[in-house]
Amino acid sequence: MSVRTATRGDLAAIDALERAAFGSHCYPDFFFRQALDLWPAYLLVAEGEEGELAGYCLGGTGAAPGEGWILSLAVAGSCRGRGLGKALLQQALAALEAGGCRSVRLTVAPDNPALGLYLALGFVEERRDEAYFGPGEPRLVLRRG
Repeated sequence: MSVRTATRGDLAAIDALERAAFGSHCYPDFFFRQALDLWPAYLLVAEGEEGELAGYCLGGTGAAPGEGWILSLAVAGSCRGRGLGKALLQQALAALEAGGCRSVRLTVAPDNPALGLYLALGFVEERRDEAYFGPGEPRLVLRRG
């Protein structure tokens, strides 16, 4: 599997993976089109062995200078457990750092198995928000750097 920056031709597949992974909390399709314009170096995709979209990661810059965010990371169910999420995240972090981000944040559900990956890559819990998306929707805000 290979990781590369996304193109317009990837947007439909990114949207499909986003919807499958996040359900009612997914970004709308037009957001990824705008993200490609805003942060082209931070929208990455991973291709499977037959060229299919196996995962993606979206990063962006924050309001404060030197602040970056991982906005979304998803790997197709059939491709999980192969290190693809780690590869996508590491490349996104490298791109954000190359773009001048000294710290990077992300949010994650406390019961999401990806939490272990984030902690292993140097993220630490900054705070817990019990109603990030509304009542009964807790998220951890993690920070690296």
